[in-house]
Parts: sequence; C-alpha cells; structure tokens
Amino acid sequence: MRDLNVCIIAFSSASQSVNLYKILKNKKYNVYMIQTPCTISAGCARSIEIKEKDLEAIVNEIKESKIDIKGIYRKTLNESTRRYYYSELDI
Repeated sequence: MRDLNVCIIAFSSASQSVNLYKILKNKKYNVYMIQTPCTISAGCARSIEIKEKDLEAIVNEIKESKIDIKGIYRKTLNESTRRYYYSELDI
C-alpha cells in the first residue's frame, strides 16, 4: 500500500464539518470538503481532507475550537486493487 500523505476528518454532524472548514480556510490551510467515504461512515456525508503535514496544527485548531469530530483517518492506496483504505489515527 502507498501512503498518500492525506488525512480525512470525519464528523457526526454536517454543521460541525462546515464550522471547522470555515475556521481552517480562514487560517489559510489547504483543505477540501469531500463526501465521507462509505467505508468510514454512513452518517454525515461531509468530511474534510487535509495534508498530513498539517495534521498536528489542525488537531490543535480542533481542540481550541471545541469542534466535535468522529475521527481522523489516514488515506492509503492499495496499488494492486486500486482501492483506497482508511486507517483511524489515535489522536
């Protein structure tokens, strides 16, 4: 498997995802609002994709803003099957 240096932040609520997205965009982080992969959650359809190099700073932003998240996942690619896999990070 190949590490893509990308993490995904999943949420229990759409409003929490939008709140964090606005905070991170205002602070000039390179983030994207994406549809939550069904392998992570069938609930909230929005997640935020971030660069792994920004992970520590963004975790601090989450804590300071008291945003409720479902989890943070590292995105990897299985090159033989060409499928993405997500492993939850312990943060």
